[in-house]
Amino acid sequence: MLVAALAGVIGAGAGFAAGLAVGGLLAALLSISSFEGASGYFTGAVGLLFGTIGFFAAIVLSLRYQGQHRRIGDLAGRTLAAVAALAAIAGAAVVYRIATVEHFSGAAPQMHFEIRLPAGMATPDLKRIDAEMQAGSQRSGATFREPRLENDRIVIPGMIALYTRTSQRILVFRMPSQPRVLFRIGLAATPLVSDKFGPWQRADYVDDGKLETQPRKPAQAEDFDIRIRVPAWR
Repeated sequence: MLVAALAGVIGAGAGFAAGLAVGGLLAALLSISSFEGASGYFTGAVGLLFGTIGFFAAIVLSLRYQGQHRRIGDLAGRTLAAVAALAAIAGAAVVYRIATVEHFSGAAPQMHFEIRLPAGMATPDLKRIDAEMQAGSQRSGATFREPRLENDRIVIPGMIALYTRTSQRILVFRMPSQPRVLFRIGLAATPLVSDKFGPWQRADYVDDGKLETQPRKPAQAEDFDIRIRVPAWR
């Protein structure tokens, strides 16, 4: 069956090439004008016709002479099976391509998050804070909702779009007169949908913003935490 499917692909390519040649000759013999691409459309149509004929002819011939199938019903059934096998392979290739393409098509998933500030830190002005998702070459900004007090710690809810399909994401959180806080976002390239927030995770790095220093591990008092979820988006 796989041999017949491969033969069909080869036959389609050979038939299409032959059809283009024949179509070009016929266009010249029939004096089909090239105005608005008429001769090109005609040649392409002949190529597609020959390609289709070559596809099915190659499958049938392969089954008849390679697989020793002679009965018309047997040939028809196995031809359909070979076409179905090719369609499955093509479908799998499309699914793989969609899964590995860099950017999401259509509406991008939204990551909902909550950032918990260290104990004793005052409620910040929402107009003076921001967060940025760094994912490859893509940058996207967050929107925030009203903070709340939870066990003597301020929790800031927000959401941000995930435009890029990658598992390497870093959320950079900024507050006035504070170092930048970096969170590694533990989501798959295509994130799983969840109605509930995951566990709290502590910040991975703190960046003091000095040219002579690199981002460092947060000090004990710099206990910024984050938890995330991605609601249904397809």
